[in-house]
Amino acid sequence: MGPLEMDATLLRIYSLIKRRGCTITVFFLKLIHCESIEVHCVTQTTQKTSLMKCKSLILMVFSKILRPFIQTSLQKAKPCRAEACQCKLGRSADKVTFRHFLNASVFLGMLSVPFVTHAQTLDVMHWWTSASERSAANALAQAFNSHGLQWQDAAVEGGGGGAAVKVLKSRVLSGSPPAAAQIIGTMLTDWADMGLVLPLTRVAAQEAWKQQIFPEVLHLVTHKHQPIAVPLGIHRINSVLYQRTIFDKLEMPPPRDWAALEGVARRLRNAGITPIAWSDENWQVATVFEAVLLSYAGPELYERLVRARHPEAWLDRRVESALNRLRWLRDLNGPMQRQESNWIDNVKAFHAGRFGILMNGDWVRGELLALTGSSDSSSYCAPMPGTEGMHLYSIDTLSMLKGSMSKQSEQEKAAALLTSVTLQRSYNRVKGSVPVLKDIDPKLLDSCAHESWSTFANPRAHRVPSLAHRMAASEATKEAAAGVLQRFVLNRGVSAQQTQQQLAAVMRTLLKENSRK
Repeated sequence: MGPLEMDATLLRIYSLIKRRGCTITVFFLKLIHCESIEVHCVTQTTQKTSLMKCKSLILMVFSKILRPFIQTSLQKAKPCRAEACQCKLGRSADKVTFRHFLNASVFLGMLSVPFVTHAQTLDVMHWWTSASERSAANALAQAFNSHGLQWQDAAVEGGGGGAAVKVLKSRVLSGSPPAAAQIIGTMLTDWADMGLVLPLTRVAAQEAWKQQIFPEVLHLVTHKHQPIAVPLGIHRINSVLYQRTIFDKLEMPPPRDWAALEGVARRLRNAGITPIAWSDENWQVATVFEAVLLSYAGPELYERLVRARHPEAWLDRRVESALNRLRWLRDLNGPMQRQESNWIDNVKAFHAGRFGILMNGDWVRGELLALTGSSDSSSYCAPMPGTEGMHLYSIDTLSMLKGSMSKQSEQEKAAALLTSVTLQRSYNRVKGSVPVLKDIDPKLLDSCAHESWSTFANPRAHRVPSLAHRMAASEATKEAAAGVLQRFVLNRGVSAQQTQQQLAAVMRTLLKENSRK
């Protein structure tokens, strides 16, 4: 019997007991720790009944329902005569005596309680801390709460999730891992190889993930033929927003190629408007660069650079062109000192009309939605010039972690909830991403999400993983590449060719590390 089937069994037991007017009596000898428990199960039946099955059912009843009540109600207990509650289960003549002996010999009291359910707490670690991200996390928490699971939030501040990853590693090493954690991209397989994540094979079979979820997404969360994380939503990195009020006033359509973007930038400057919302934070620089790289390299070379990790491919002249375009974008606003603007501040400034263009992945749409109630009303959305029909993706995922206190039943129940159609729609709408499900109506999505989902769903489209957001590289490799790119845009003395050599060296080091594993 699986954990999810067990829930239904417990509800059936509750229904049978309630119809017969019984209460469950717990007999205390001494309360030392709720993990120490012996269950004495007596069966009287005309049919063969498994004693182990009887014990496992009672243990489940205790851990899921009685223990939380006992912990909060022990002080209110009044001594009384010990009695056992006996009720028939099903059509058989089984009788179960519910007595729980808690490892001692001193009588403390006895408590009769109704058979009721209590929410099971799941500690969830993530880095969703902006207004839109908090709304998305709240949508998940509300779904948990409505299904008897309590979402205990363990958010860690920091754009890109670097700080959260460090805190997560610290908690795991200290022996107190969260029940669930935002672990994405290549980190998933690393953690699975170390035996730290719970395989979700039963959930995937029950919820028909193979039939419901995009194959590319399912492949990403599968390791050694087992699903190791729940996919939540698909972000498009090569997405660019154009300030609607400004573009309408200047009667400019969103540019679809670099020549058109150069013309737009000139007109914005002539109108006294700063062309682009820019930040020199390394993860934001890397985010813009990989979308520009896809434009100049095309999907085939991009695959060799990022997924296949061929060091010599980084010396290609198309990579040099992408680096020069990156520096051009940085220089659009004129000479400026190092400027590491928070991405949320840039979204607010863009919404206020201080910038004409915003390049930072489609999660910025979620933040605009939090500000305005509609991302379509404040911006136009288009792919990065030269990337029409391509989808540079990052996928949000939650892994269920193994720990000293097993909560596998609750973890699997949570995993099953997260891929429901209703929750996928509510979460992704406020997050700025799109559902991982194949069979949805794209007409229910706003214009930008419609194009993102339709492109990802198109079998002829090119879907490529993000380097800057851990889809195609480890945390160390991502940080090393982002650092090289940041130095390039900040230091005019560093040439594009030197940067290519440095990026090739990063990939060469990665290959050596992988060969030693």
